[in-house]
Amino acid sequence: MPATNVTPTRDRTMAGSKRRGVPSARGRFLRLNDMVASTGLSESTIRRRVREGKFPKSVALTPHCVGWWETDFEAWASARLGSHPDE
Repeated sequence: MPATNVTPTRDRTMAGSKRRGVPSARGRFLRLNDMVASTGLSESTIRRRVREGKFPKSVALTPHCVGWWETDFEAWASARLGSHPDE
């Protein structure tokens, strides 16, 4: 069987990045337990702050599963540094 010199097209989707072992530009999805561990806030506090617009908006992964883009969380956390925790 002859070898072909076909260059694969650049797959710039998240799945393509995963197949190539390259991280997505937006990072990975963080689940609620990651947010609890990273912030020290309870699940109910996180959900309330999302509703109030005081926490990054979650993204529906499935009808019963949400996550947050790692970059959105990092931007929020960076903005919080130096501000009062109750603000």
